[in-house]
Amino acid sequence: MTRIVVGDIGGTHARFALATLDGEGRPALGPMKRYRTREYPGLEAAWARFAAEAGEPLPRDAALAVAAPIEGEVLRFMNSDWRIPRFEIAGALGLERLTLLNDFGAVAHAVSALGEGELETILGPAALPESGAISVMGPGTGLGVAILARRGADVTVIETEGAHIGFAPLDPEEEELADTLAARYGRASIERIVSGPGLIDIYAHLGGAGDYQASRAGDLWSAAIDGSDAIAAHALDILVRCFGAAAGDLALAHGAMGVAITGGLANRIAHLLRTPMFESRFTAKGRYRERMQRTAVMLSTYPEPGLLGAAIAFQREHFD
Repeated sequence: MTRIVVGDIGGTHARFALATLDGEGRPALGPMKRYRTREYPGLEAAWARFAAEAGEPLPRDAALAVAAPIEGEVLRFMNSDWRIPRFEIAGALGLERLTLLNDFGAVAHAVSALGEGELETILGPAALPESGAISVMGPGTGLGVAILARRGADVTVIETEGAHIGFAPLDPEEEELADTLAARYGRASIERIVSGPGLIDIYAHLGGAGDYQASRAGDLWSAAIDGSDAIAAHALDILVRCFGAAAGDLALAHGAMGVAITGGLANRIAHLLRTPMFESRFTAKGRYRERMQRTAVMLSTYPEPGLLGAAIAFQREHFD
């Protein structure tokens, strides 16, 4: 048995847990601790807090899933001021072995190990394909996108920045939204719409009266989901339609016959993902409509896929 620290370091929260690995089966996770990134100057400070609350000395091995491309000397978050010195962080944290991977790369590792009852059907067949490519995606502080490729027992995870491809509006309302976002940010990407903060931008574009900042995105999501704010509800409808279109486009680009959608926000709007708003946009791919109708779209209900996936990635790197 091997014990390691696992972390899922996002733009809003840093999550940590201890994991037990036996080198063969699915790792077992201990209780999760979650810290708001804006309350800490960087990873080392949040790590120190976890170490103080762990109740035991931390293992000297770790796997950290980071919401940033794993490249260059410094890992730079798109939705946080945190920076991680890639080749120095293991020493700074007192680690002997460290696996660093993209956060949605970790989620894809987790999806590869999910069992019955941890995936629910949204569209199409009732199971992800056993072989071939699966697109893994989910909205949060940003939009994560990765590819899971399976060939028998062999599993390959490809980390991507697919969320940052250009947004393709499909009606006049979306064209106006794209113009607004481009004027504000310089360009309109999928992530600017299909994400937690994206709902705020859509709401503001529609003339919503509420003063919602990024720190209060959860309040706007609640108002949109329960319908207490009609403009927020309309903004969420637009987000869901755009998510459906983007999910279908990404699946085609990846050559995937399966899509796994993950994350807390996606689970909060599962009822909307099962409506024609999402399905019609996902399948509206012209000559490829029939293919999209045969593509399995599943929702992961596992609560902490980033932590589980980080543990699985460490196990595959060091024990397989």
